[in-house]
Amino acid sequence: MTAIELLPPGEATPDNPRWHELRRAGVTASEIAVVMGLSKWDSPFNLYWSKVNGWAVEDSEIMSTGRHLEASIAEWWWDSRLPDRPLWCLPAGLYAHAERPWQLATPDRLVVNSGWPDEPPDSLLECKWVAYSWDGWGEPGTDEVPVHYRAQALWQADVMGVDEVHIAALGPGGFRSYLVRRDEQDLAVMRKAGEDFVRRLTEGDPPPLDSHTATIGALKRLHPEVGEGSVEVSSVVASVYRQARLDKKDAEDRITLAEAEIRAALGGEFQRATFGGLLVASRSIFETRRIDSARLREEQPEIAEAYTAVTTVDKLTPGRAKS
Repeated sequence: MTAIELLPPGEATPDNPRWHELRRAGVTASEIAVVMGLSKWDSPFNLYWSKVNGWAVEDSEIMSTGRHLEASIAEWWWDSRLPDRPLWCLPAGLYAHAERPWQLATPDRLVVNSGWPDEPPDSLLECKWVAYSWDGWGEPGTDEVPVHYRAQALWQADVMGVDEVHIAALGPGGFRSYLVRRDEQDLAVMRKAGEDFVRRLTEGDPPPLDSHTATIGALKRLHPEVGEGSVEVSSVVASVYRQARLDKKDAEDRITLAEAEIRAALGGEFQRATFGGLLVASRSIFETRRIDSARLREEQPEIAEAYTAVTTVDKLTPGRAKS
């Protein structure tokens, strides 16, 4: 086996502080897409400071649900392999590449043969829960998966010394299975990006700022207090910010006008607006329920006070440009 086991199965879990600590010094399979700027959830800037400061990733309902469904998804994939299924499909630990100790992976399952554990696994299995839609996924049996999942699978394959990673996914309509094969050309680019990120961690060199919302979140955490006085920004930053605010307002106005035109076209007869057979927008009507906070404060002030949560708001307010 080419990989080095840092934590055994059962200990490589989000509720183990040691798992988080070992991951801080390297780049994991779930982080390589972030490092390469391919993640819609995180940015290189935020990931860097999260590792430097030990910021924990806040658990979410989707993340928790995915962990609970993992065993069922793996069982479905195992059953679907009949009659040519491998000998074992085993839980995995936390592993590091034998030659690049900063390259880390925690696969969901190891698909192993009779040579295990002296030989590498035959392949790996990654389990995914697709909460809303199959957008970004291709036909089952192909390697057409969202780019961040492909990057994760390739990174795992590289750490574990295997050529194939199966991705079993549960989403709307049922289960699907995909297969990502080792790609040395992509891995060369990924290794370089990972190595550069680790260099930044070692040398204290943060990645540049970017437009990801996670970067704004990191800056708020880095600077939780508001000082006094003024700081002079460059003319480029000032002009780009002001123009972007104007462009945003113009875009919002155009969206509102287009929505009015689509609603007028739908009238009360149609649900979906299409163009060339493709969906442009769909209309739905449903009820939502919320607490009437104003009435609650008026009629039951003590109860309202007892259940009032205080939230810190960090807001950047644009100044008025001179006309």
